[in-house]
Amino acid sequence: MNIVVISASTRINNNTLRVSKFLAEQLVTFHKQEVNLLDLGALRFPVMEEVIPKHPNLPDGLIEFQQAIVNADGALFVSPEYNGSFSPSLKNAVDYLKNKEFTRKPIGIVSISTGSLGGIRGALQMQQLVLGVGGYSFPQMLTVGNVTAKFDEAGLLLDTAYQKNVDGFLSEFLFLTEAIYNQQRK
Repeated sequence: MNIVVISASTRINNNTLRVSKFLAEQLVTFHKQEVNLLDLGALRFPVMEEVIPKHPNLPDGLIEFQQAIVNADGALFVSPEYNGSFSPSLKNAVDYLKNKEFTRKPIGIVSISTGSLGGIRGALQMQQLVLGVGGYSFPQMLTVGNVTAKFDEAGLLLDTAYQKNVDGFLSEFLFLTEAIYNQQRK
C-alpha cells in the first residue's frame, strides 16, 4: 500500500519532522509500505486564496502534493500542537484541496508537543478535520509528549520504551488501511 505522511510544521528545525521521518522509516522498514513524506515546511504554501480547480496561479508543489494524496491508500497527519490546536499549515494545505482527495481514506492522527501531554487537544481537533474532509479516523492516536527527549534531530528514537506505542499505533492504522484497501478493490 501507499501511505502519505504529512509533516505539518513550518517552523525552522521543527520537532514534527523528526517524528515524521521516524514514522516513514518504520512504515518502510518494518511494515513494507510505500511511503511519501510531504514536508509542509519545505513546501511553504502561501495562505490559501482559492481551491485548486479555481486558482489562477497555483503555488509550486501544490499539484504534486495533491497527486501524492490522490495516489495514497492512507495518510498520517503529523502536527505539533499550537495554542491548543493543530498547525495552521496543515489546515491551509488541506483547504487548497477539493476534499475528494481524502474521501474514504484512513487518516492516522499524530500530535507532537514539548510538553508532557503530547498535544492531545490538537489531536482531537485533527480528528474533526479528518471527518470534515470525508476521511476515516480511528480512536487511537499517537501523542508524542516531551518530543525532544524521545527523538533526536535526525529522527532517531531515543526512548526505546516508546517503540511499543509506535508499534501499536501503526499496527492499528495499517489494519484499518488494509481493510479499506481490500474493500475498495472488490
